[in-house]
Amino acid sequence: MADQIDRLRFQLRTLPPAPAIPAVDGVSARVEDLIGITKAVSSQIKHCLSDLMSGESTKAALQAYSNAVAPLGEALTELGRMHAEVAHYNFTTHPAHRGSTSDLELPRQEVNETVSGCCEAADEILEVAAIELRDAAVKLMPSPSRLQPGPPGHALRADSALPSLPSVPPAVTPRVAKSR
Repeated sequence: MADQIDRLRFQLRTLPPAPAIPAVDGVSARVEDLIGITKAVSSQIKHCLSDLMSGESTKAALQAYSNAVAPLGEALTELGRMHAEVAHYNFTTHPAHRGSTSDLELPRQEVNETVSGCCEAADEILEVAAIELRDAAVKLMPSPSRLQPGPPGHALRADSALPSLPSVPPAVTPRVAKSR
């Protein structure tokens, strides 16, 4: 989920800069992406609540996921404001002043300021949410002592009779934690 937030932040940065007004469908897609991420976090909270008795790591993950909900809601508010401004400009203001570009200059400037402010605020807020979600993923991972059989400091050799654990690249770790 944190990787999805990083992609969303990148997509927000690629919206056309001022003086261009972003397309409504592009902004709508970003809002839908954020709604999907928020739903996934909500599902993880429900999952943690159903496994609450399983240990301290689940309780810690529940807290971390819960901490991500507020920033996601704040970011959704910012994207909603941006969506409303862009839609109002494209479907109300622009058609009303189509013949007079001088009448459009002030509304265009106001929309640009709102869009820029919302994008910057959402980017900062989403960074906080991504940190919380990465924290949750780390807290859901099994501890290293459960991953490696044998006493600490005992290295397994390739010819050992014990099965080796597959290595998990760091980029895959959040998905593994998410599926639990």
